[in-house]
Amino acid sequence: MANESRTHPLLKAADIQAIPEEERVHALDSAAVRHTRSLGDAVGLQTIGVHLVRLRPDHTSTVYHFHHQDEEWIYILSGRGIAEIGDEKFEVGPGDFMGFVAGSFPHSLTNPNSADLVYLVGGNRLPFDICDYPRIGKRRRRVNGVNEYVDLDVL
Repeated sequence: MANESRTHPLLKAADIQAIPEEERVHALDSAAVRHTRSLGDAVGLQTIGVHLVRLRPDHTSTVYHFHHQDEEWIYILSGRGIAEIGDEKFEVGPGDFMGFVAGSFPHSLTNPNSADLVYLVGGNRLPFDICDYPRIGKRRRRVNGVNEYVDLDVL
């Protein structure tokens, strides 16, 4: 017997379009702005985040970073962008996939083009994660959804 109080697991295309986009500005860089529909939240996922993201021209998805605990992935749906992974830059487009295991290469995604870059992004929602931003010397500690930012040089 199904639990009627649970969120239905199916989102049809029209349901996804009806989810309002949320403008998410990175706490450490006001130029890193994503327009996000949280698909995982809409179906009640608790331990996995899945988001449909639209990155406008001349925007960056996030500050160059890597996670110590969480894994993260990106799948490009439309548009073109530049993925910076470690010390390399790659042009990415529809059908390209990136997967980052915990502790792997620092990375970021930018859209230097005139059309939107649209992608799916997801990863763990562990109760605890550490995320380093090596270029700006910052670390984020997340415990049960609460973020704390500290300087790397005082650790």
